[in-house]
Amino acid sequence: MFETPGNALQVSVDDQVRLHVRHFPGQGGPAILMVHGLVEDGRIFWSRGGQGLAPWLADAGYEVYVADLRGRGESEPPLSRGLQVTQHQLITEDLPALFELIAQRHPNQPWFAVSHSWGGVWLASALARQPQWLQHLTGQVHFASKRVVHQRNWRKRLMIDLLWCRIAPLIGLFNGLIPARALGIGSADESRAMLRANLAWMNGGQWRDLEDGFDYALAVKTLAWPPGLYLAGKNDHYLGHVDDVKAFARELGEHDAQVVLLKKGLGCSRNYGHNDLLTHPQATREHFPLVLDWLGQRAPGY
Repeated sequence: MFETPGNALQVSVDDQVRLHVRHFPGQGGPAILMVHGLVEDGRIFWSRGGQGLAPWLADAGYEVYVADLRGRGESEPPLSRGLQVTQHQLITEDLPALFELIAQRHPNQPWFAVSHSWGGVWLASALARQPQWLQHLTGQVHFASKRVVHQRNWRKRLMIDLLWCRIAPLIGLFNGLIPARALGIGSADESRAMLRANLAWMNGGQWRDLEDGFDYALAVKTLAWPPGLYLAGKNDHYLGHVDDVKAFARELGEHDAQVVLLKKGLGCSRNYGHNDLLTHPQATREHFPLVLDWLGQRAPGY
């Protein structure tokens, strides 16, 4: 059995909630906070064999922090029947607590944020509500992040319109949660409340908080966002289609946004999909170096 890489940290959000954060020590480089998306946890960025983007960037010198948001991974308490983990909690409590962790461990130093899929929406939403953190954020890298799915192909109709929008809520009524692992659509289960919030935004609804009405769409337009690198896989047909990734970048407002399509023949040996753009062994030789170069150009004095 492989030894688990990195160092385990705990971040207390309140008396009941403790977030698990895995720190991959570097060589004193800038800090990077990594945020996973729906139906997954921080393991999208690392494996017990020491593979993945997080240990790879740590080997390059960066101080990498990978979070398990509440209700998943090694965070406590684990998701259970009837426990309503909400999107509002992740945005207003979990992510600000993680920002504080970076600030405490790297005071007055600039840092980067990396997200996968819906994690990019949570990250942008949290920063819109607490924009003071933007002065410390020197860059953001989003892997297959989108807010609205505009695609109308058969895969989207089957996996999202039918399975995620219709079948999953019915199963959730019976189970008390969405068993994404049993359904084969993710590595972590979701609460019913999280599903409702995701559907409200992903299907083209207003980017507005379902609990307190905060208008994220309006807020993000007023902010000065740091440069962003947006990566999409050619073989990602609906969860992070390149057109939807571009739309998300535009939704944040005018900023230095670079969109890269990971496509066979354009520096890649294959057309990447939604998850394997982070997990495929070839990524370390094909586009992880591109990410490293992009970070290095924006890392002051590093």
